[in-house]
Amino acid sequence: MAASKDDAVAEGLSRLTLDDDKPPGQATVQQPTGEEVKEAPPRVRPSRVTTRDITREFLEATKDHDSSVLRTGELVRDDQFTLFESVGALEIMDPKMDSGYLAPGETLEDDYDISRTLLPEEVVGIMDQLLCLEMAWHMGNPLSQTLYTSLYLERLLALKQPKTMDDVQFLLPPQKEQQTIENPLEEDFVTHLYNRDLLSKLREQEVMDLLNVAISCAQDMEAIGKARPALIDRLSFRKSFLTALIDDHQTEQERSSQAWSECAELLPLIYKTEHIGKAVPDSFSVKIQRKLPSTVPPRPMVKISFESAFSHLKRLCQDGKDVWNVLDYHGVNDLVTFVWTFQSRKPQPSVYIRAILQSLLFEDMKILRRKSIQQVIYDDLAETVLPADLLIDPQNHEIEVVHDPRFEIAKRMNHFVLKARDTFLELFRCICQNRSRIRRTLCHSIYDWDNVQLEAEEIDNDLRTYTGEEPIIISSSDEHDHDHDGESTVSSSEQIFAYPLSSWAYLHKLRQMEWIVLLGFELDIYQPEELAGMYWHLQYLAQTRISHLERIRGFVTRKLKSIPETLTPEMKEAFTTSLSFLNFSLLEASACYYFAHGLSCLYTTLTRLSLLPSSPRHQQRPRYSNDSLRYELRLKPFLPITLPEVLPFYKFNSLVHQPGTSTTLLLHNASESVSKARKFFEQLTRLDARTSRSRLCHEEWRAKVRDGLRACIAAGVVVMEVERGVGEWDAEEDEKGKGKERRLKVVVGGGDMQGYHEWWVVPRMVKHDGG
Repeated sequence: MAASKDDAVAEGLSRLTLDDDKPPGQATVQQPTGEEVKEAPPRVRPSRVTTRDITREFLEATKDHDSSVLRTGELVRDDQFTLFESVGALEIMDPKMDSGYLAPGETLEDDYDISRTLLPEEVVGIMDQLLCLEMAWHMGNPLSQTLYTSLYLERLLALKQPKTMDDVQFLLPPQKEQQTIENPLEEDFVTHLYNRDLLSKLREQEVMDLLNVAISCAQDMEAIGKARPALIDRLSFRKSFLTALIDDHQTEQERSSQAWSECAELLPLIYKTEHIGKAVPDSFSVKIQRKLPSTVPPRPMVKISFESAFSHLKRLCQDGKDVWNVLDYHGVNDLVTFVWTFQSRKPQPSVYIRAILQSLLFEDMKILRRKSIQQVIYDDLAETVLPADLLIDPQNHEIEVVHDPRFEIAKRMNHFVLKARDTFLELFRCICQNRSRIRRTLCHSIYDWDNVQLEAEEIDNDLRTYTGEEPIIISSSDEHDHDHDGESTVSSSEQIFAYPLSSWAYLHKLRQMEWIVLLGFELDIYQPEELAGMYWHLQYLAQTRISHLERIRGFVTRKLKSIPETLTPEMKEAFTTSLSFLNFSLLEASACYYFAHGLSCLYTTLTRLSLLPSSPRHQQRPRYSNDSLRYELRLKPFLPITLPEVLPFYKFNSLVHQPGTSTTLLLHNASESVSKARKFFEQLTRLDARTSRSRLCHEEWRAKVRDGLRACIAAGVVVMEVERGVGEWDAEEDEKGKGKERRLKVVVGGGDMQGYHEWWVVPRMVKHDGG
């Protein structure tokens, strides 16, 4: 009964329509016969809003003394109504967009009195909150949502550029002064200052003196109890932190290596006294955003926990201490290893540390603040392709006789350095970015290296005229023709020259191409069904690098054997260093080649057995996405490169899936390759810092290699599990493979299953019963 009454009411309400001509309270009911009375929609008449047509008045107001009406395209503008205000007026009275909107009862200014007396615990609480906001800013949030929300800092920055500490009426903001030195051009960091001067006129020593006075005052305040050591520790940390940041922009001789260490030592004391602080939320307000010249709508204050801020600050201090190791120069390859390993830390170093690293690497056309670019490039050439060679002899640049071959050599080497300088520097600038940006930049950088390689080849041809290089003669056929006298003669031969400059550029290009593919695995770019192909392409690049390294080593060894009588100790050391680097590079490339080949065979096998999970898009198979288009997309950065060439898709697809190879043989090949890779990784872990070119970060580098070794072991276990599963299925003679899904399930990456090493995505086998 109740239900029928509700239906009747609902039906009656559905027939009601508003009639604008009826008095309030009356309505027109739709006839039950289905006939509708078509009436005009009602006009909304707000009871409190009155309108008046001002068109005539506006037109009259726009007339000047000459009675000329405002023409189309002209604008009426008031000097007090700026463009910024006019844009802001587009969303007037919208609390989400209008920064000047005031809710009923709300005031424009905060009524917090910054001159009021604070309890010692409240001072500690405000300092801790400022610390959290400062770390939130370092994490990439804008100043308007972090430090600019402090009313104390707002009052300080509102002063008209104080030039001395006498112009500042209260002590609180030394932590803000520290940030005046930061301005990195980085996409992870918001550099907008909102037209505020960050006390750039103040000298750091004045702030340091004021901190010393504050520490001395706090030490005399024995009556404040537990808050006294908390205040002293925080002020002491600010002093050390400011010292560290100032030293980051001094020369190497003037810097203090103890500043970051002192910061790290004070952090545990600050963490232990965090509970003493008492929060003062009224001292922070988002209303300050209304005073900032910004077109961004008002946003809430970013709040992070003290634990998160402390963890970020702890890493900041440790990274700030370690980043100075880059100045201990031992060679270009040691330098690249350090920067790459340092940037591979998880979490990655903050933007400020990466900016400091860039400034240390190159500044004022100097590498590491003391070495010229030409000197560093020559060092790299000596360690790679030109040990103790005439081409990089510094004395060549002292020759002024134009007919001397060394004069021409110096002239052409200067031209080569000029061509390769920017590309070489871009390598270090690139690897100082975040991981995603490193990959994007490398995709463009390899084009430049390809051009350097082509230009270096022409310079090599010119230099051969002055060096008198003898080529290696290689027969094009193993068989020999016999003349009428019975003597054998070579049917044809080929002359092979070293091309040292071109080989150097090609080696750098190959290594960066490998990095692009490896970063694709680290950034989780590739779908599960693409892993077999991308690991195959990785082993293709690694194999190319191995062949190129063997070619370079052959020429270096040949040159060493050709000058045994004139070999000085310095020359012997140069050849030893070069051959050591080439052998290490071959060992590293071989480990990469065999592991990538093993994983490619493994993923191909899993694809055959329908065990590999595929992405939803791959399952739907849309017309705009197929294997050929994905292959072109993944290798798009490599398509314009001259060498190594990108294989056509049909050939690539055949080499990856190997249709003529049985599943058992595929698993055997995977097992063999993973086993060889494991041996190479074990050899790498036993290398010393000098041989592995990791003298600046040997322990971190070795830890990364051990992670790769663990990934090798895990891959070997997976291959054995798949071999065992395939053997059981063959024994049971399960038709159409229906039993396969009931016994094994493959999980690839994601969540806690990311693996031991971010470059080596090893699948995980999970047994389950399909029922």
